[in-house]
Amino acid sequence: MPTTDCWAIEDYSYRRCAQPAQEFGHAVSLHNHSQYSIENMAFLNEVVKLRFMRRFRGLLQSAFGLSAIADLNYADIFYRSPLTVEDVFLTESASAAALGFIGVHLGITDHDEVAGSVELLRAHPEEAHRNPLGEEISIYFDDYLFHLGVTGMPVAGIEQLHSELQLTARERRLDDLFEMLRASGSLVVFNHPLVPWGKEPGRRIPAEALLRRYGWAIHALEYNGMRSRKENDRVLELARYAGKPVVGGGDSHLLLASSVLSLTRATSFQGFAEEVKEGRAVSLIQPTFFAPLGWKIFLRVLYFIAHYRSIGYFRNQPVGELLRGRRVLLDPVGSLSRGFLSATSALGLMR
Repeated sequence: MPTTDCWAIEDYSYRRCAQPAQEFGHAVSLHNHSQYSIENMAFLNEVVKLRFMRRFRGLLQSAFGLSAIADLNYADIFYRSPLTVEDVFLTESASAAALGFIGVHLGITDHDEVAGSVELLRAHPEEAHRNPLGEEISIYFDDYLFHLGVTGMPVAGIEQLHSELQLTARERRLDDLFEMLRASGSLVVFNHPLVPWGKEPGRRIPAEALLRRYGWAIHALEYNGMRSRKENDRVLELARYAGKPVVGGGDSHLLLASSVLSLTRATSFQGFAEEVKEGRAVSLIQPTFFAPLGWKIFLRVLYFIAHYRSIGYFRNQPVGELLRGRRVLLDPVGSLSRGFLSATSALGLMR
């Protein structure tokens, strides 16, 4: 069996796990995004408010080719994850195979969208027992944004359930939402619960309060592959306090496999979900996780710049159409970015 330099998290503690496939038998990749996930650039609204950015606001807006737009809201600029559903399936399967696993229990949880997991199920019906339906649901609790990873959703009536969940979440009827989730029998994971989304100075993230109120419908907290070790350690403390198990989730959004997985002895996703609901879960931390968080985010931003014309949208209009016949600052920067990303990949630094 392959020997790896991995770590397992069991009972909120780290331990070395050199042969995960031999110990557990099956890998679970819970938190994945395909081209059905939309990422917007709303964070730039805060960036341009910074004092040192005042003189560069016009230049930044011009770089996007949007200098004529008055009071530009960067949330109107978005892009889709570069991975197709099949890309996710092949990438995660290959990564699991490198660890000695035969295949992977794979959950595609696109942002507020179930279509990616439905497509996966239809493309690989022979793997139906391993590929659950799911999505990542955005909710607001105490005016703070949180995300729930929902997997193992019922196949029958999935479109209606998805629509009802999304409507309930948008209307912020959280009591109804969590009742619906519990009734669906899905596995509900509190994804990256301690992300400081532009948190006001002095304000605590209300994750504990959410768990106190809705913990009865949340089965586990997530150790997230795109967050820092320090933040994830605080998640372990929060999970211990709440009495919840911790599962691993990759959340990579890039052309890479998940750096954090879950482990199980169950031969199906449903079997794994039952383990978690009973309070048993083991996360697997791969070496790629330990790349600095700033580097991971930098690569994501660089990928957007490198492929702005082909993956970007402004108010639902493809940027390639919007800028046809025009050249903007992001074009030469994008060319340099593509070269940098190619070299980074060749050197094995893409993390």
